[in-house]
Amino acid sequence: MVTIDVSIDEQVCDCCQGKLHKIGEARSEKLEFVPAYIKVIETVRPKYACKRCEQTGTENSIKVVPVPTTPIPKGIATSSLLSQIISAKYQYGLPLYRQEKIFNEYGIELSRKTMSDWIIRCSELLMPLVNELKAALLSQAVLHADETPLKVIKADNSSNYMWVIVVVAILPFTCLCNVLSQVSNDSGVC
Repeated sequence: MVTIDVSIDEQVCDCCQGKLHKIGEARSEKLEFVPAYIKVIETVRPKYACKRCEQTGTENSIKVVPVPTTPIPKGIATSSLLSQIISAKYQYGLPLYRQEKIFNEYGIELSRKTMSDWIIRCSELLMPLVNELKAALLSQAVLHADETPLKVIKADNSSNYMWVIVVVAILPFTCLCNVLSQVSNDSGVC
C-alpha cells in the first residue's frame, strides 16, 4: 500500500486559514506485474569435533546435521522449482525447450535434458498417488473419458494422447481425477 498525503503546509483551509482535519480517504487500486525470480538457497551445516580427542589421537567422531530431504536427493532443484517446471509444461503447455530459453534469460543454464530427468524422477515419486487415483477410478460404476491425440516434438512412430477421466456421482457432483497420460503405441494402456 502506498499513501500519498497532502503536505503539512497545505493542511490549512484556503478560506479562513484554519487547520484541516481528516474526514476520510480516497482509494484506488492498480495491478503491477512482478516478474518471477530465481534465488540460490545455500545450506550451511557446521561440523563439530572434539579438540581433546584430536590432541590425544583418540578416534574423533565428527557431528553434523543430516542434509535436509529434497524431492530429488543430491539435486539442486527445490520442490517449488520442480512444481513450476511441471505446471508450466503440463498445465500451460510450455515445452521444455522454451522453459530452457526462459531460464537462460534469468541467467540460469538449465538444460531441457535436466528438466526432463527431473520430471521423470517426480513422476516416480508421484506413482503411489497415481495408483490410489487409478484404484479409486476403477472402483466406480461409470467412467467418463476423453482421449485426445497430441502432437509431440520429434516423436516418430508413436501415438500420444491426453486422457481426461471424470467420475460423476448423482449427488453431489464429484470430479475424482483429471489424469494426463502420454502413451506410445507399444506401451499398452495406463
